[in-house]
Amino acid sequence: MPMNSYILVLDKVSKRYGRHWALRGVSFSVERGEVVGLVGPNGAGKSTLIRVALGIASRDEGVVLLNGVDPLVVPRAREGVGVVFERPSLPGSISVRELLRVAAAIKGASLEEVDEVIEFSGLSGHEWKRFGELSAGLKQRAAIAHAMLGDPELLVADEPTSNLDPVERVRILELLARLNRERGLTILVSSHVLYEVLRVSGRIALLRGGRLVRFAPVHEVVDRSVARVRASSPEALAVLLEGRGFRVEVLGASLLVRLGGAIGVEGLFEALAEAERRGVAVLGVDLVEPSIEEALRGGGGG
Repeated sequence: MPMNSYILVLDKVSKRYGRHWALRGVSFSVERGEVVGLVGPNGAGKSTLIRVALGIASRDEGVVLLNGVDPLVVPRAREGVGVVFERPSLPGSISVRELLRVAAAIKGASLEEVDEVIEFSGLSGHEWKRFGELSAGLKQRAAIAHAMLGDPELLVADEPTSNLDPVERVRILELLARLNRERGLTILVSSHVLYEVLRVSGRIALLRGGRLVRFAPVHEVVDRSVARVRASSPEALAVLLEGRGFRVEVLGASLLVRLGGAIGVEGLFEALAEAERRGVAVLGVDLVEPSIEEALRGGGGG
């Protein structure tokens, strides 16, 4: 594949803090137009990798190319990147609209674009509120709207859902998916919750102890995995899932669902949507911890 088809390339990247190696020989590439999920437990090196990839932090070894150049040497490489952090630190004393207007002036974007990102990100009706008065979910939406200004090619989201309630977590993930689907935006999104990034990503990079232990398409990562699903009527949901070919075990208010084969995670999402249309409330979905460990043991680098 031609090098210009990659918006981000990391080759044998290592980063050390004192005697501690935060990253060890990490190599993978992000193609233009795709969504890559960066997953690992807390302390795996996800935030360090993002900082090194953007040239915000130096590296001790390896090569980083952002839009074809080293962002540490050529900081303008970051001009086409929007960034969303776990806890947005935008000015809290001014309205969302004023905040975005100022950002638009800095980025050379129009007032029409401000209106557009307000509507797209679901901030309509909240744009005159001060940023500091917003709920956690609306703050994250405002941060995404801020990152969208200037028509970036790449959006980097570092743990964008970690401080949100379950409903807002889903909404933020749906917003990221829409940005990719409707605007063609390339996205690198990190999380310590594998299930979340499975919803939006085409490929998954699994980190543990600063090492990339797997980089693969979603269907390969979840093969043989198990999902724990909590529902208002586990028995009714079990009947529906078994009718679609899933192997299901009812454990109290939860179901254990095997995700292997052709009816993997996408099939599960479709079945859960059908269940909700039939009046069965889906209260939560998580990948069971042993399956995450299985994914990490699956080997393979990028």
